[in-house]
Amino acid sequence: MGVWRMTQEMDRLIEKTIIIAIILGVVVAAYLIWVASQESYSALYLYPDSYTNYVEAGETISFVYGVQSFETERTRYILLIYVGNELRDTKEFWLDREAIHEETQTITLPEEIDFPLKVQLLLEANGNSYDVHFWLKEKSV
Repeated sequence: MGVWRMTQEMDRLIEKTIIIAIILGVVVAAYLIWVASQESYSALYLYPDSYTNYVEAGETISFVYGVQSFETERTRYILLIYVGNELRDTKEFWLDREAIHEETQTITLPEEIDFPLKVQLLLEANGNSYDVHFWLKEKSV
């Protein structure tokens, strides 16, 4: 009789352990799903049809860029616009989650430049950096 009672007690202990493990597994899975849904990032993009790659020195170029926020809170953005190694413009703006900032940027190129020339946009937000760029080449005559 003692062995049978001990077996029943072990079975109950195993059942309770399994139930506790299932509950802990569900709680951990729910937490991991919640953490993954809180991912924080931003998107920086250029509209490819908004600019041309073939230009002449001294010409004015324009392009349309955009930023979409997927951050978890209102975020401060700093955008640096370079032509070659020269910083040409700095912009600062704030965006709420899922908000979009789009703008047309116009830049006059120097009279003397070496082609190809890189136009680069660097975005800083919440300690992360994002960048996009395109190349300018000399327009053939």
